[in-house]
Amino acid sequence: MKAFFSAITMIVLLITGSAQAQQAGPQQRFDAANSLYQQSKFTEAAAAYQQLIDEGYQQKPLYFNAGNAYYKAGKTGDAVYSYEKALQLAPGDEAVKHNLSLANQKVSGYVEELPLVFFQQWWQQLQQVHKANGWAVGTVVLFWLLVAGIMLNSFLPGWKNKFLRWGNYALGTLCALYLIMAIDTYLVANNHSQGVIMHSNIKVKTAPDDNSKDAFEIQEGMKVQVADATKDYCKISLADGKTGWVSCNYIKRL
Repeated sequence: MKAFFSAITMIVLLITGSAQAQQAGPQQRFDAANSLYQQSKFTEAAAAYQQLIDEGYQQKPLYFNAGNAYYKAGKTGDAVYSYEKALQLAPGDEAVKHNLSLANQKVSGYVEELPLVFFQQWWQQLQQVHKANGWAVGTVVLFWLLVAGIMLNSFLPGWKNKFLRWGNYALGTLCALYLIMAIDTYLVANNHSQGVIMHSNIKVKTAPDDNSKDAFEIQEGMKVQVADATKDYCKISLADGKTGWVSCNYIKRL
């Protein structure tokens, strides 16, 4: 009888513990994953971070810590992918760049990308001021301010009209800039033409066919540009200009 009640008690405790775990907020779960990492339980920590990511949480610290855990666990492809995602969210973060560089050193045959020129860096920084929705809202607000300014311009005479006209020019310019940035940030956020190879010793083919010749070999963690795709194959290009076809299943899109 005692054994029966002990079993019932154990089941109740397990159910209660499971319910409490489910009720734990994302910050508590993130802290728990950090604790696992500090205990050198890198595989478990990576799994905990990944669960949060799979649930839709998209923060730089989450991807960065996931990259660190994957790196320590020896999962180069997942580490590179996580750092790349963190870098998308925070392009100027030096810690992310440094750790990504360390992870890339583990990628056999890694080809370094050409650095961005200064105006590309400025544009990238400008993209981070708002997300696409923020730029879109700004566009709408500026548009209606411009409409109001144009209407006032037809009623105010003389010198007031002149200053208002220049104000409308400024509003129109800002509105156009916000519209361009809204479109650009939306396209960037939904552009999945880059990816990371998630398997080792992949034979890149000269054509999208299993029977085609091998062009070259790539390793886990290699970042690629996806230029074209069929149902099963993706045409990839590397930073050094090499191109070929691999199974799309080998690529995790950024």
